[in-house]
Amino acid sequence: MQKAKAVTIDEEGLPTEIIELVLDGRRFGIVLDDLKHAIRGKISARTFQLRINWKQYVSSTAGLAYLSYSGKALNIELMDGNRYTVSLDSLKSLLCRRSSYAPVARLPMSSAIKYPSMLGDTQRVLATC
Repeated sequence: MQKAKAVTIDEEGLPTEIIELVLDGRRFGIVLDDLKHAIRGKISARTFQLRINWKQYVSSTAGLAYLSYSGKALNIELMDGNRYTVSLDSLKSLLCRRSSYAPVARLPMSSAIKYPSMLGDTQRVLATC
């Protein structure tokens, strides 16, 4: 996890600051303002796929980032069932510019997706059998 080095264009065509994630070779982003609200535990921040076409753009929503139950980590849950976590200490160090990145760890794959409404289904959707 690191601060984006390139200007990123949001859904409305405006430049925005994002935090960039590289997870299993795929690139994702979280809007910085949403991330700060998620750290405070107020909302979940949307995680976007990133695409490049002359400039970097946010693309479709890929998952959510939210404060862990313990309040010591930020969990990232993708719609494909993959889950990741980053400690708040390392994330705050990144945001305060004391470090250039924050390490992200993979969590065991969930047997059910936590946010099925993102997939358009009100029932629990099984991600694995």
